[in-house]
Amino acid sequence: MANKQIAKKWHDATIQNNFVFGKTMELYPGLCRRLLELILNTTIKEITYPEREKTIEARTDSKGIRLDVYVEEKGTNRSFDVEMQIANSDNIDKRMRYYQGLIDMDKLKRGQHYSKLGKSVIIFICPFDRFEYGLHFYSFSERCDQNPNIKLNHGATKIFLSTKGTVDDVSTDILAFLNYVDSGIVSGKFVEELDVAVNSVKSNEKARHDFMTLQMYLLEHEMEAEDRRAEEIAVKLIRMGLSSSDISEATDLPLEKIQQLAHDNSDD
Repeated sequence: MANKQIAKKWHDATIQNNFVFGKTMELYPGLCRRLLELILNTTIKEITYPEREKTIEARTDSKGIRLDVYVEEKGTNRSFDVEMQIANSDNIDKRMRYYQGLIDMDKLKRGQHYSKLGKSVIIFICPFDRFEYGLHFYSFSERCDQNPNIKLNHGATKIFLSTKGTVDDVSTDILAFLNYVDSGIVSGKFVEELDVAVNSVKSNEKARHDFMTLQMYLLEHEMEAEDRRAEEIAVKLIRMGLSSSDISEATDLPLEKIQQLAHDNSDD
């Protein structure tokens, strides 16, 4: 059943799926560079090969991250992280802050001076309006509260792109891209090329296999986490004196497992 569900998820996946988005940018670096140029309205010479979901490990007691698309501009000290952010959760802003910190930590080798930190841009592409001002493009760089003309020269920029914008604040190409992300509408030369690339990825057997493998891995870890949570609840209910049969019914854990947990925690 799990394989069928994952296969359907792959069949239905659009560019909003972070795997499809990341794999497309990985296999078509020219499109990745052009997308960045359109978003930032600048020329990018050449990007290093996009690394699919670059993993940055923090210290052992902290949370690591996987980046959807992380690239660097060749010959410069400029980097870009692009995330397909589907969930509109309350912690998005802090997530972006955490990403920035770990990216900086990853780039700055031990003993190097802070001046070695280059310019970085983090972009979240969202099928929702995070700030509800009707903009398609929200760009943030730190400025003085007392005098907005004073700007911190730390080289970090954070951008939210919204597919739900209503005002005229982006180029025709970016608007076409956001409409494509939002509803799959193909319009304009860039999006036409992007759609061909996405469909090519979707028909790529290795990409499909990698997606299935990743989803099975995530599903297994999710089930393990659910089991651990159920066991934690079961132990609490055991200590409250509930019967094993009632606890089994409440947690969906087998009766034998409840009895084993009761035995293992009998001396607590």
